[in-house]
Amino acid sequence: MTSAPSRAPRVLGLDAARGLAVVAMVVAHALPFISERVSSGVTFLLLQVNDLASPLFALVMGVAAGLVFPGPSTSRGLARAGVRGVALILLGVGLEQLDHWVAVILHVLGLLVIVGTPLVLLGSRWLLGIAAALVLVGPTVIEAVTRAAGGEAGGAAPTAGWAGNPVVEWLVLNTHYRVLTLLPLFLIGAVLARRGLDDERASWWCLMGGMAMLWASFAVELLGWPVVFSGDHTDQLQENGLALAAYGLVMATAIAGARRGVRHVVLGPLALIGTVALSLYVAHVALLVPVIPAFPDGGWLPFALFVGVSVLAAWGWARFVGRGPLEVLLDRMSPPRRPPVRVPA
Repeated sequence: MTSAPSRAPRVLGLDAARGLAVVAMVVAHALPFISERVSSGVTFLLLQVNDLASPLFALVMGVAAGLVFPGPSTSRGLARAGVRGVALILLGVGLEQLDHWVAVILHVLGLLVIVGTPLVLLGSRWLLGIAAALVLVGPTVIEAVTRAAGGEAGGAAPTAGWAGNPVVEWLVLNTHYRVLTLLPLFLIGAVLARRGLDDERASWWCLMGGMAMLWASFAVELLGWPVVFSGDHTDQLQENGLALAAYGLVMATAIAGARRGVRHVVLGPLALIGTVALSLYVAHVALLVPVIPAFPDGGWLPFALFVGVSVLAAWGWARFVGRGPLEVLLDRMSPPRRPPVRVPA
């Protein structure tokens, strides 16, 4: 008889951070409904929500990878990551074929998993060094590749035929998300996992460091260095700061609450949503297909209905049913983390 492989125990803070990322993405994708109906101050706050989602996803994925590697089943872990990466790419490409206004990220995250997971086998100093180097040279690489393709970063689109290659686009040229600028957070997440997810000091350092980066991004914009293109230094300073600050706040709150035996009225629901994040992402993008033409003039009603239905349905599924359908399917498709254990019948 073969026993089923045991699953790793859930970590409240990590699930809550993942839940926060996907909820932020749902809100961001509903913004076009109300973009012309809110003040500049509210627009600014909502743009921070929009900019938080993708880097926080990358950071959390890196933490999850860091919990696995290095480990006793490296080859199985790499195979598992490869299968999951390919599945995310297929889902992302499929969602791009639907009629909506979302800049789909799943295929970029899938390639991020494929590229980033083998790097997690390196030591922590190497990971931090690679992350720092990518942050420093990333904007130059984006500008150089865009120029070589006949375009201008933040301006004219590339014209070269090879610029339309999906791998080139997802790695460097995508105007919204790219592996090049998400990989540093993925690697930092792996290093944070090695410190332990109960390290409250590391969480506070993430919060304070992230806030410092965020305020620095606002300062450099006021001093005359605004965001010129997605992925430039100012943009990375802001988005990476948002992700680190949010992760640090969630983890520090979860750790402090666990130590004091406090029931988390906010993190608890977020953590439940985090367990069905992939299913929620795919479902809410598909939901936009009938909702957008039903409300051609936008408004607060479609915004509230879309966000409310998406988030509450995900919470209800996780609370009363359990794991999301896509999470279950992906887990069954992937190689097990460890070889099955055979015991006498």
